[in-house]
Amino acid sequence: MGVFLDSGFFLGLLHRKDINHNSCKLKFKNISSGEFGLIFTSSYVFSETATIILLRTHNNPTTLKAFRELIFGKKKFTRIFESNPHINTLTWDVFMAHNRKAKNKRNYLSFVDASNIAICRENGISNILAVDGDFDGYLNRL
Repeated sequence: MGVFLDSGFFLGLLHRKDINHNSCKLKFKNISSGEFGLIFTSSYVFSETATIILLRTHNNPTTLKAFRELIFGKKKFTRIFESNPHINTLTWDVFMAHNRKAKNKRNYLSFVDASNIAICRENGISNILAVDGDFDGYLNRL
């Protein structure tokens, strides 16, 4: 058991102007209780989140520092899966299979989202904290 955190969740949690801020704070409190087991993310999500926070907050140093603290500081609460050749191959397979069936751009799955699915499958994680429906049909969105 465990829960995987997507970049949209991190943005919602840390960026007060994000429309998902309040719900992400509540979800953070729920997962921090240990109810869903260990908490995971990936180096792909870390990279994507840092860039999204940079862009959406117009380089707000306070929000960027808060994100860094969550990942590397005393408040560190998540384990990070690193990329490797095996995960990259699984990610590519998910990415191609999903996007072959996509009917339009709205249905495309990003490579990072495909990596989240591959990592979760490989590690027996069925829950994801995400603010969009990109993982519906693959993982249980909390």
